[in-house]
Amino acid sequence: MVKKISVTIDSKYHRNQFDDWLAGGTVEYKEKTYYWSAYDSNYGFGWQVEPVAADNWRDISEDEFSGLIALIEQSLYDHRTEYVY
Repeated sequence: MVKKISVTIDSKYHRNQFDDWLAGGTVEYKEKTYYWSAYDSNYGFGWQVEPVAADNWRDISEDEFSGLIALIEQSLYDHRTEYVY
């Protein structure tokens, strides 16, 4: 069975005074919602994605976590607000 994963970017904005980007949103996976935030310094390191309310992220494996973070990063680079994988 294919598991549906939905990534939503609720906010993404550039802070001129710091020349960086901030973003945040949700991932819906296995009928649960996970919150995340992200930061991009524009210095070539790319998006740094962090879980919000880390307790909620404990019920998924390390491999699932890494896969979800990769999907969030891809969504941010593609400049769209919602993805369903």
